[in-house]
Formats: sequence, C-alpha cells, structure tokens
Amino acid sequence: MRKRFPSLKRGRFALLKGYEKLTERQKQRLEEWLDEHDELALAYYLKEVFREFYHAKDYDTGEALLEEWIDQAKASPLPVYHEVAKTLEKLKAPILQYFLTPNTNGRIEGTNHKIKNIKRRAYGFRNIDHFRLCVFLECTGKANKKPVAYQLPSSACPRVVGRMKPVNETT
Repeated sequence: MRKRFPSLKRGRFALLKGYEKLTERQKQRLEEWLDEHDELALAYYLKEVFREFYHAKDYDTGEALLEEWIDQAKASPLPVYHEVAKTLEKLKAPILQYFLTPNTNGRIEGTNHKIKNIKRRAYGFRNIDHFRLCVFLECTGKANKKPVAYQLPSSACPRVVGRMKPVNETT
C-alpha cells in the first residue's frame, strides 16, 4: 500500500477514524487523498456508510442502511467489497436480530480471552487452585470469599498478585 500510494504515509489512522473524530488538519489531508485516489475515496465512503448502519437505533433503519450498503458494495469496482457483501447478505438475519434483542456474547468472549491470557502468562501452574484463584481475581477483581490457607507465590500471577489482600489465617 505504501509503495503504491507513497503520499498516504502515516495516513492509516486518519482513514480508520470516524470522520467526526478527525482534527481539522486530518480532515484536510484526508480530503486531499480522496481527491487524488478514486478507489480510496470509494472505499472510505463505503466504510462511512457502514458506520451509519452500525449506529442505527432501530430495526427498520438498520435494515434499510444494511440493504443500501450491500447494494453499493456489490456495485463497487472493488472485488473485496463484493465478498463482504455476499457474507453480509448470508448473515443479514442474525445481524439484524441485534436490533430486536440487543444482547451480545461480548462479555463472555472477553472473559474467555482473559483466561487464555492468564494461561499464557502462567505457562502452566503446578497447582490448579493457583490458576483458579488468578482467574477469579482477574475476572472479578475481588478476593475469594473463603480465605485460602496458602499464599500464592509472587510469580504465580503477576498482574493479580499486586491487587491481592493478605490472607487471614485465623478463620
């Protein structure tokens, strides 16, 4: 991309940001790039239209915006957008279902990601209780209700050990 369009150096972030979040200087540079590169202008326009769909408030508006985007993507000369349009057409019903029941599994996916990161950082706990405690502390930010009879070694879970409270041995 940089070799093909050397004038776009350091322009990726301006292209990825929403237009309303750009500074005046970024807007000016973006306008210059879009005037200079037709394909880029079309791709940027399709990105912004898709963002409008993403921010729709109700089902009917979302459906109309998604249909409009799919039609525009299919009509574009950029083949990558044709593939995305086909995929969105196949998944249109589940995507639009969000407007009827705005629930996602994002929180569960985030928790699974945290657990995988703990596992990677730990590179294998010798004691499964240490692993469970680290997961509990990292995911909830709270100490276990029942005090544990042993202390974790400081190498057990580096991000969490700093937040741990001393264990009360008297209970």
